[in-house]
Amino acid sequence: MEQNFKKQTIEISNKGFPLNSYGKTAEQFLASKPNIFSAGFQFPIMVLKDNALKHNIDRMARFCKSVGAELAPHVKTTMSPQIAQMQVDAGAFALTIANFWQAEIFRSFGFKKLIIANEVLDPTAIAAIADLNSKKAAEIIFYVDSIAGLEIIKKYTPKDGVQNLFIEIGTDNGRGGVRDLDLVTQIAKNISEDPRLKLRGVTGFEGAVPNAARTSAGEDSVTKFCQKIVAAANNAFLFKSESEFIISAGGSAYFEIVASELNKFDKPKILLLRSGGYVTHDSRYYEEIYPFRDSDDLLIPAIEVWAQVISAPEKDFGVLNLGKRDIGCDLHNPIPVARYSDKLSKFSGEIEKLNDQHGFMRSQEEFAVSELIGLGISHPCTTFDKWRLIPLVNDNYDVVDCIHTFF
Repeated sequence: MEQNFKKQTIEISNKGFPLNSYGKTAEQFLASKPNIFSAGFQFPIMVLKDNALKHNIDRMARFCKSVGAELAPHVKTTMSPQIAQMQVDAGAFALTIANFWQAEIFRSFGFKKLIIANEVLDPTAIAAIADLNSKKAAEIIFYVDSIAGLEIIKKYTPKDGVQNLFIEIGTDNGRGGVRDLDLVTQIAKNISEDPRLKLRGVTGFEGAVPNAARTSAGEDSVTKFCQKIVAAANNAFLFKSESEFIISAGGSAYFEIVASELNKFDKPKILLLRSGGYVTHDSRYYEEIYPFRDSDDLLIPAIEVWAQVISAPEKDFGVLNLGKRDIGCDLHNPIPVARYSDKLSKFSGEIEKLNDQHGFMRSQEEFAVSELIGLGISHPCTTFDKWRLIPLVNDNYDVVDCIHTFF
């Protein structure tokens, strides 16, 4: 897979890359030892920091080992087979995605153990998943949270098909998932009575719990939700398939609570975390609430988007040539963290708002027209989807690889 990516051509559609890189293979381009600041990159440009990425993957792998958990990272965050391979090489049990289309992307790159963290009710997807499972071309698990949904799954699963199912547990005013534990038992029993269906476990997403926050009340809400998943697992366990029972949850904000509470399920199990955003971390949202924030072994922000000051018409005010088409702002606006003119240095300021192609920055520090500003992000998902080819850089901002995404 890696060699194949090295042979792919850099196209003009890969925004931000140097003009003289277009038409070259990634291998040819990397042989020129390009640097973000001196090789003619066009700004804005998103970069991934190699050492931070590798550290975060290792840090989460060590955490999972310490609590006896497996990890199925939610790779919808990056949609990058190269990064997913790094996670698998570090011991990932499976990959988590959001829908069957994403599953097919990763399956096309050789990943066969896949969890769709969602209900699947599209007839063609149901039939295709059943066929892949029955032929052992893949092992795909997806969610069910209702009898109505289960009947649709049954209807479109061929007679010789196989479905691997998680019962999703939810909470009032949250997202999908069963609210009533008696319904868990009903669904589990119904699954067990159909030879085409295999109950693989129960799951939930604590990040959807209303009012979850790093307060005592917020942590208590997450804890109670995890206890509900354990109670659901006790109801469902009697009806499990011959495979080892899986109990699962875990975004990138509360995974230590998840591990502690789900480990209290005292039957034979696989404890499976599904964190996704940890792989690149961020500079605000996760940074403020994630479990390692008070430790000496932190996750490190791995994403920066570099933009140019194209206008400074007022004191302390600058316009950057970057906007919503280049950087995510689903939770907070980007955060200025660095600058580059003739050398690299730290920088602080505030992005007040973003248009489609412009960012409006305030800073008490002096800055100049044409200077480059490096921005951290808050929550990585909607920054990745703006970029199809991303330079992977070392600490000196030399480009060491080109990371492909498939959104």
